[in-house]
Amino acid sequence: MSQKIKDAGFNITVYNRTIEKAKVLSNYGIDVSKSSTKLIESVDVIITMLSDFNAIVSSLFSDKTAFENKTVIQMSTISPKESILLKERINKLGGKYFEAPVLGSLQQIEEEKLIVLVGGAEDDKNKYEKLFESFSNKIVYIGEVGKAAAIKLSLNQLIASETAAFSMSLGYLRENNVDVEKFMDILRGSALYAPTFDKKLNNFLERDFDNPNFPLKHLLKDVRLMISEFQQNGINTLPLEGVEEIIKEGVEKKLSEKDYPSLYNVIHPPPKS
Repeated sequence: MSQKIKDAGFNITVYNRTIEKAKVLSNYGIDVSKSSTKLIESVDVIITMLSDFNAIVSSLFSDKTAFENKTVIQMSTISPKESILLKERINKLGGKYFEAPVLGSLQQIEEEKLIVLVGGAEDDKNKYEKLFESFSNKIVYIGEVGKAAAIKLSLNQLIASETAAFSMSLGYLRENNVDVEKFMDILRGSALYAPTFDKKLNNFLERDFDNPNFPLKHLLKDVRLMISEFQQNGINTLPLEGVEEIIKEGVEKKLSEKDYPSLYNVIHPPPKS
């Protein structure tokens, strides 16, 4: 994403809490800051894309942080309440804030097809449209801060649940030596089909979950956040709690750094050698 933003003509500086992960970007002419405080001081717009709310807070706020005449665009997966808390805190420090979580991963970034969900003032979407267009072809204004965060969690719930559901069906078919392509042909012509099934099919069949777009450990973090959020809103989370247990088992079996469809190996374990 940093490369796409730079290629679109924007000046960009990056910071990562693990500095080694950011250093590779210097090979592409992107400035790397050794501290988040110095980065915030040097720019007008701050984009956060971090693992969770606590990581955002620790990166954004210090005794020396000032946000006067600065805008924070929050793109991480967090809860609506957490997003509102960030807005209130940044506003008190003189800055502007809106949320813009995205749907998609590395392939969509490369193809400039991320879906951006904007929560804030509608003017925020319009003002930063050129920035978003460097990696997106669909920018959707959702409403006030918190609304886009809610949609992002709802979408990520489908990632977890659909992957688990497909894994169960696929595993059952393979145990019964059923032609998977015949199953897929029927599925594609039905209302049950989701494109992600085909997108990840070869990964399932080959049990190839290296080069992750979305590591399993991050899906576990998101699922736990979803369960907490949904329960607070009176939603029965029993189906998702089952998926959480499957993902948790996958992480315990050292699949945490594998791509999220690796939960298939928990649902339909590989044959013992």
